[in-house]
Amino acid sequence: MFKSSLLVISFIGLTGIVGVAQRPDVKFDRPAAVAVTSSRNAPFIVGERLTYEVSWQDFLVAGELVIETKDRRSYDGVDGYHVSAQAQSVGLVSAIGKKIDDVYESFINAETLLPFRAEKRTRHGKRSQQSSVTIDQEHRTARLEDGRGVKLPVETYDLAGLLFAIRGMDLTLGKARTFNLLEDGRLYAIRVEAETRERITTPVGSFDTIRIATRMADRANDKLYNLKLYLTNDQRRIPALITAEPSWGGVRVQLTSAVPAIKPPKK
Repeated sequence: MFKSSLLVISFIGLTGIVGVAQRPDVKFDRPAAVAVTSSRNAPFIVGERLTYEVSWQDFLVAGELVIETKDRRSYDGVDGYHVSAQAQSVGLVSAIGKKIDDVYESFINAETLLPFRAEKRTRHGKRSQQSSVTIDQEHRTARLEDGRGVKLPVETYDLAGLLFAIRGMDLTLGKARTFNLLEDGRLYAIRVEAETRERITTPVGSFDTIRIATRMADRANDKLYNLKLYLTNDQRRIPALITAEPSWGGVRVQLTSAVPAIKPPKK
């Protein structure tokens, strides 16, 4: 239970998101619209480090989430950003349950903002795993670490890259976009929609945000535990808050620090 709360809401392990799908949602029988964002409009900057507190039922601190834009340089001849997302269990949850330490890293083409490589390292108690995937967006194929190939739809993202892609999407209210997610060799289509504007309060301050709703594409009743992201309504589009409502209780992921600092607008 604690593993699911930490990873689902952190939007990293996404155990819940990929777990609710019994089959891939991605279809290849119709072309997908291309909506590549220019790097000049990228909402994230090198050196950005966002730290979050993950709490369950509004009182139990279950974990910590850290999202970073680590570097921008040439990777195998590609000018790219190196971004990461790390979820760790802390406190009582870590003491009485399995220790969780999951790291997802993505290497994103600086021009198209599409990932070309992804790496994952997970540790749940004494069990640890690691894997990697190379993504060829031009030829719409992915090569897994075990040598298997996967056919891809247009614009496919890994887990860490997906969160950064959502920050760069069109946030016009009522406008939705479907993202293709590749995780553990399987493809999922996730529909993301800017619902409304909402002012929220976090330990960092109060912010005007755009509330983002998510669900599995083509499944009207599949609300992904009512997973919602609140992006600051400014140029940086920082996820200031993430909430979800799984059957076993509400989970809240709130921003506790940001480097560079984010300053709430003055009233």
